[in-house]
Amino acid sequence: MSEALNALITFTGIVLSFAGVGLTFITFFAPGVIQSLALKNPKRWMHVPSQTDGNETYRHKIYSGFTIEVGYSDPVHRNDYFEPWMNALYRPDKSATSYYVTLFFNGLPMDRLLFLQYDGSRNFIPAPLIKQVGERLYASFSLRQKQFADIVGSDHFRRSFDEVAASITGSKYNPILLSHYDENLNEHLSALNEKIEDFKSRISSYEI
Repeated sequence: MSEALNALITFTGIVLSFAGVGLTFITFFAPGVIQSLALKNPKRWMHVPSQTDGNETYRHKIYSGFTIEVGYSDPVHRNDYFEPWMNALYRPDKSATSYYVTLFFNGLPMDRLLFLQYDGSRNFIPAPLIKQVGERLYASFSLRQKQFADIVGSDHFRRSFDEVAASITGSKYNPILLSHYDENLNEHLSALNEKIEDFKSRISSYEI
């Protein structure tokens, strides 16, 4: 009996050792795998004090190396942010400000999305992806945007992000004719794209 018990304990130790090695490898050499798991369940994220005044920080309850920082202290575009798809939103207060929401792993930036706070500060959603097809611009949202929005987003009417996204993509303001975009807005979009590309290049410098 004791031999069987000893064998079981030995086997369990071996299994746990391999599991530990595997988890260590995934955590430090393949954080993207853990990232996809961490973003799946928004209920496993908790609000924690931010190290930057004015920002908001969320930390994963299990994979504690992952944090999400909402950059309220450093707006991308202040108060008068506007794109034609926003006509689909209920906005008694026309002010809108954009911010970056950044995912970190052990302090290193892994991903960044542009979010929009509109109708004052009552709503917070990701800015949709804009794709040009011919002379039309189509707004859409990715799974990644939904995952971020389910964690840090908000809606004054307590709608799910899927409902908010559908109100935009299914509205008469989608698609929009390219001619409806003025030169200033095109310049604004170009500037945003440059910032995103710069962020991507900085992320690539951290890759192993």
